[in-house]
This record gives sequence, structure tokens and C-alpha cells, in this order.
Amino acid sequence: MWQTCEHIQRYLPHWAQQGVEYKHRNDAWTLHESDRSAPNALDILRSSWEEPDARTLEEMYEEQPNLQATSNHLAFQLPHLRNRLDYLGVTELGDSKTDEEQERQVAKEAEIERQRELPPKVQPATSSLHQAVKALVESGEFNSNAQSPFVPLFSPLGNKYKWSTALFSTRDFATTIRDGASVGDFLRPVNWILSVPQHRVLVVISPFEANQLLPMIWKSKHVHLHIYTSRVNKTMKSTEDLRFFSVPPLPALSDPLVFIPGPMLQLSLWAGQLYLKDLETYKQLCRLLGLIGAESGPSMWDSDGFVKPENRTGEMKKQCQMDMSPVIFLKELFSLRRKGMGYAPTHMGKILDVKPVEQKDFEQ
Repeated sequence: MWQTCEHIQRYLPHWAQQGVEYKHRNDAWTLHESDRSAPNALDILRSSWEEPDARTLEEMYEEQPNLQATSNHLAFQLPHLRNRLDYLGVTELGDSKTDEEQERQVAKEAEIERQRELPPKVQPATSSLHQAVKALVESGEFNSNAQSPFVPLFSPLGNKYKWSTALFSTRDFATTIRDGASVGDFLRPVNWILSVPQHRVLVVISPFEANQLLPMIWKSKHVHLHIYTSRVNKTMKSTEDLRFFSVPPLPALSDPLVFIPGPMLQLSLWAGQLYLKDLETYKQLCRLLGLIGAESGPSMWDSDGFVKPENRTGEMKKQCQMDMSPVIFLKELFSLRRKGMGYAPTHMGKILDVKPVEQKDFEQ
């Protein structure tokens, strides 16, 4: 209440000045309407309504000696304003330019200069082709022990979450800088994927390895090399079924990729894919991650949409292996992939912000 009264008292001169200017313009309009045919009638009206476009430096900055409150303000000479001021108990009014003068002298313009914070300089790692990767292509031999060149796909950012055991990458793909430093700012994009139907695994490899292995892959009966691009634009074609381009070509009589739908959903997360194929894919992804999404069964979930194991029902209870919410991790991952660019309106942006994704969101 006290602040309201103080605000009214402070800005009374502005209100009174507005009333004075209105009376001045209204009188000019009344005069103009009474005799429009009078000489220079329109010029007189214009001169009463218009204000200067600019002021000189002297007018703006010279000392103003008569800015103190006084009872001689023009507002006291107008009956309607005088009655309202008497009702408010106001006997003196200052000049409305007082605040303008103070703001001009006190306020300082803040100069903002953007400074890009770039990652520290590091040395890139040297690419190499491990013999075990060759053996995988030539004989189908796959081993994921600690000494092998195959590591869990999500391992560069930690192993806190239970991701699919069918997803791997080579160490050459995962290692982008020397001396074992964090690769957070230097994640390699996902473009080349080896499918190994015999072991039902997907292995992401580096461009260097793809180039070196290509002659052997053409002759291989154990693996297929697939080209993949994460869908970051709604108009892009989805390549997550890995059938866009394969080496060697996929057989027509059998389907060696029958095992990939579940693992590919998680691989697309690592690749930074923003748009899903259809509504059913959205529901399946939410079930795999333990997020409420389109599910109506769970009665309790956390503020980030994560459904704890004890609250899961139906297909989510069967499919989800997550013990803790992956939302924060995924937000960090997508932030690294997007490098500061926003993605809130996309399918993944809505999922991570606990917003519903509807059928209309998949329409072009």
C-alpha cells in the first residue's frame, strides 16, 4: 500500500502534464471544428498537435532552475484537473521533466560485447585400424572384453545407465582427442554402422575405418556396412531402418536386420536425432526410457516424466531397464550435439520437456 501511494505521488506531475496537453489539443480541435473554412485552419490545428522531432543539446542538458514543486502549475488552472488534485490533497506539483533529467544524468548505458567461449585447444587423436575389427569383417569374430577395440556406444559419457547391450562402437570412433581427455565437446557424428546379424549387435565405426575396411566389407558374409544420418530436420528422410544404403546389399529372401528396431532407437539418441519416424516409435522410445510419454497406465511419475521401476505397468515394465532417470543425461547429450542451438519444438525437445507429442506433430 505504501509503495502504491509513493508511486502515485511520484508520477502525479506526469498525469497532470498529460491532462494539460490533452486540454490544449482538445481546445485546438474544437476551434478547428467550429470554423473549418477559416484561413490556415489546418496549419493552426497541426501546430497545436505536433511536437518537435528533436531537441538541441542545450534544451536537453542545460540547467533547469524551475523544476521544484509549485502551486503555479498549469494543471491548477483547469477546473477538472483542479478538482481531482483537491480530492487527492495535492497543493503543489513539480515539473514532469524532473525524472527525465535525473534519468539522463544517472542512468548509464550498459555496453555488451559478445565473447564466444570456445573449448580449450587439444590435439586430435591419430586414427588406426585394430586387427580385431578386421577379424570381425573377415570371419565374424566379435569379442567385447576389456582388451578388445569394441566399447559400449554410450561409454564416452559414462556408464551410469542401462543402455542396450547390442550397441557398440570402436575405440577409434570413440577416441577423438589425445591424452584421454573428455570428448564431450568433440563427439564424433554417427555416419557408418556395421550390423553383425550373427551376434545381433550394431557397431559404429569411424570414417577412417570405413574407408580402410570397405574392400573387405564388399566381400564379407558376416557384416553389412550401413550409411546413417540423424534426422535433425522434419523434412529429412529417416535412415534409422539402415536400408538406405548397405554394403554388401541386403539379401532379398531373409531379413538380417530383424533385431535392430530397439537398439536403433537408442543409437539415434546418441547420434542426436531430433525427429522420430511415427507415433508408435515415440511410444516405444518412451517405454524404453521409462518416460510417461503416451502411457496412461502409471499413476505416479517424477517431475521430469520418469516412471520409477515400482510404478511401471504393461509394456514399459517389460521393456525398460532404466533404474534412474536419463533425462538430465540426454539433455546434456543433445546440448553437445546441437552446440548451443535450440531444439525445444522438436519431438525430442518435447519429450525431454515432458510435453505431449501428438499425431499432428508427425505430419509434414
